[in-house]
Amino acid sequence: MPGKTATPLSIAIIGSGLGGLSAAVALRRQNHNVTIFERYDFAGEVGASLSCASNGSKFLQEWDVPIAAAKPVILKSLIMHEWETGKITSEYDLGDYRERFGADYNNFHRIDIHNVLRETALGSKGQGPPCILKTMHRAVKIDEEAGHIIFENGEEFSANVIIAADGIRSLSRGLLGITPSITPSASCCYRCIIPASRLRELGLEKFVSSDAIEFWGGFGINKIVMSPCSNNEVVSSYCFYPASFNDLNEDGWNISTTGENLVKTFPGLDPDLHKMFMHADDIKMWRLYVHEPYPYWFKGKVALLGDAAHPMLPDQSQGACQAMEDAGALGIIFGNKYDDLDIEQRLRLYETTRKERASRVQAASAKARTDLSERIGWSSKSDRPGKLTIEEICGYDMHSHVAELAKGIRSLEAS
Repeated sequence: MPGKTATPLSIAIIGSGLGGLSAAVALRRQNHNVTIFERYDFAGEVGASLSCASNGSKFLQEWDVPIAAAKPVILKSLIMHEWETGKITSEYDLGDYRERFGADYNNFHRIDIHNVLRETALGSKGQGPPCILKTMHRAVKIDEEAGHIIFENGEEFSANVIIAADGIRSLSRGLLGITPSITPSASCCYRCIIPASRLRELGLEKFVSSDAIEFWGGFGINKIVMSPCSNNEVVSSYCFYPASFNDLNEDGWNISTTGENLVKTFPGLDPDLHKMFMHADDIKMWRLYVHEPYPYWFKGKVALLGDAAHPMLPDQSQGACQAMEDAGALGIIFGNKYDDLDIEQRLRLYETTRKERASRVQAASAKARTDLSERIGWSSKSDRPGKLTIEEICGYDMHSHVAELAKGIRSLEAS
């Protein structure tokens, strides 16, 4: 458990998604006073499953988050299927994953893990003062040098540090002078869920208890990714297809559609998947975009986090994990071990720790959009120079990395 920080800080977090709540928990554990501001009335997360590899899961452990309460499925393998028949063509056994990397490969429903992080941040249990959540607070102006926020409702708030975790459409990013370079992807994605009970009724029990991420396609735009979550009570699918198929131009990832439209998009696909899609729930369309890395992540007393800092395509299943890594870095850097550094030095250390690594994952996610062999976790036989590897992602030691980078800051200060 982290030790007591010498001087508790007032920290404002803009955004109460997975990244914002992760940062709130990490900073609470260092005994800081954290206030979370949400632009909407708090309604929680939406969506389907969320893969949380060890580089995210070990921070959940470190923060004493009750992982079991989020009903994870612990993934045991990655499975590749033939597109037309569903026949298994290859399988990558994760084997001794926990022993190798220090945490499980958890698969959550987004709503489950979001609820648990919210309770961990705001509840009375655990180290540090409970965080405060203020809803209906949309930030419209930030004075990054003073650490001051003005909200649309007329309220104002000052803090020692401001963490902008307000998502892929971040307002804070623009207030810091960053103009994103965004290109529409050639791909769109459907996401849907189906209860395990319905799969059993349909004679599709094989999709319920695989404890695996399963793939169809992936060499080219078309790809189906399926995995169980919520204690194997729900199966979730992400289905990628060419944007030209239906000319989806509407922004967002919550556009409703039907099972019939989903099936029509993938003619010739495994009939068992067609059967499942026709009985799926909560079928949504999601327009994908490619974001170039931003020139900086912090300014004055304000730093970006998660999708506000590094939006990425979902093909490495690393979006949530990279947000948790951001939060983990803040928890380490704003711990007592680095209390000798001032706010600017700490935020610069945060950016230096995170920007290069997250940008590398961002680029690797774009490569994996149309080449499944680029995905981390597949056999090293298919690795190539420069490819993102499972060891690089899951075996990463952030504590050592931060300590090494901090030496440079301290030696520069001493000279």
